[in-house]
Amino acid sequence: MKILKIQGIVIGVLLLSVWVLAQQSPVSFSLRGGYYLPSSSTFNKDYVPVVNNSFNELNTYLTDIGLKGTVQEFKKMNGAAIFGGEFEFKASEQFSLVLGAEYSQKTFTGFLDSSGTIEEVSYEVTEESKFRMSVIPIYGTFRINLPVRVARVYIGGGAGYYLGRIKAEEQWSWVQASETVDTGTRKTIASGQAVIPHANLGAELKLGGSVTLAMDLRFPFGAIKSFKIKSDTADSNLAGQNLTFVDDNGIEKEFKWEMTGPNLGVNLKIKF
Repeated sequence: MKILKIQGIVIGVLLLSVWVLAQQSPVSFSLRGGYYLPSSSTFNKDYVPVVNNSFNELNTYLTDIGLKGTVQEFKKMNGAAIFGGEFEFKASEQFSLVLGAEYSQKTFTGFLDSSGTIEEVSYEVTEESKFRMSVIPIYGTFRINLPVRVARVYIGGGAGYYLGRIKAEEQWSWVQASETVDTGTRKTIASGQAVIPHANLGAELKLGGSVTLAMDLRFPFGAIKSFKIKSDTADSNLAGQNLTFVDDNGIEKEFKWEMTGPNLGVNLKIKF
């Protein structure tokens, strides 16, 4: 509850500041696109090896009994495209306030497909996993213009309210002698939130009239430390519990998403 109060206060202060500045300050709007590279340590170092080892161990077993198969492993998180927009309110020649929002998502897919004939009996085994990670940061930034004449160069800092979502899907099938021995699906949806601070650096060039183009780097420091399960088709009683997984050492861990990393965007700005 204490964390929720702090989040509410942060968002309230940002909205109030924007409203006050909007009454008396020049406003610009930017369309933003770019690439975000969150460190995602838990996913890359702990979760991905568990999924890939599961596929490979099953494939090894099926190969040992005489089937032939292929495996596509999960890849690590190495960044995702972003798109969004932001309003900038000019408080003075040196200071401005930005309020923006973005969306970013990445889907990872792994599968096993194995088949063959053992003692004149045909077998076909398939298993697929999908894992989608998405995040919407709603952020506010205070910017300070540096004394550079060639272009507008600024530094700044602020914080964002990060809304994360996880969607994990599994489906499997074991067919023997043209009869389905086992088949099923599972879908789990979980969400998490966090207030995360960031630093900001950018440079802006005028294209003509009221249109400018900016290269903008935002670097958040923090993580969404837990995700609450919203629904799980395998067990409805899991709703409301934290999303967990068992690592390669047999230890149950809570899933978290480390958001620390560069967020590099190109902003096309229109001043009103």
